[in-house]
Amino acid sequence: MSTIKTTDQASVEETATDYVAVQEETLPSKGEGISRRKMLGFLGVQVVAAGTLAGVAMAAPKNFKPENYNRGISPDQLPNTRAWLVSDPTTCVGCRTCEIICSLAHDDVCRPALARIHTTYDPQHKLVKLAVMPDVCRQCNMADCYLACEYDALVLDKKTGARIIDPAKCQGCGECFAACPYDMIVENKEKSIFSKCDLCGGDPMCVKFCPADALKFIQLG
Repeated sequence: MSTIKTTDQASVEETATDYVAVQEETLPSKGEGISRRKMLGFLGVQVVAAGTLAGVAMAAPKNFKPENYNRGISPDQLPNTRAWLVSDPTTCVGCRTCEIICSLAHDDVCRPALARIHTTYDPQHKLVKLAVMPDVCRQCNMADCYLACEYDALVLDKKTGARIIDPAKCQGCGECFAACPYDMIVENKEKSIFSKCDLCGGDPMCVKFCPADALKFIQLG
């Protein structure tokens, strides 16, 4: 997969728009009545060529020791989340546009491994029956990642209530990574830090550019 770099929000949106346009040209029109399996076939060549068919495995919840919680924060004082991403696996076509856009917007490079959202292939059927699942951060109210950080690197977004990682404070210890039961913390090995979905401050790029409308942003008033 070619690398795309950009420097500002306008460039991100322009590059993303061009990328999605290419994806939509590849896909058959909705009016053709083509099956979901055939639609996935149109994308299969791209996926295999990029070496990405493995996707991200659905993992069982990890065991996390309560004594590792940040003792300076009381779980019952943690404000509730006010916004979420939700995904529709029946609509997702597995194009991985969300991963491309996410890494482009946050890291200025098209690298799905750095994306805060994951497209999981065949999470339950072990390749007997192909399934695609866009996996997103749950923005848990009782967020284990938030409570596990000993360096106050996880903070709350005042607008959305999202639990986000401040890269300037992250020490790369991996406690948040170990604590997340859904494997939604992402390691950046080059920078020796971790990251997670920040909901793009209330305007998620993955939602904006999903060609299949498989992602929705929900925010409480």
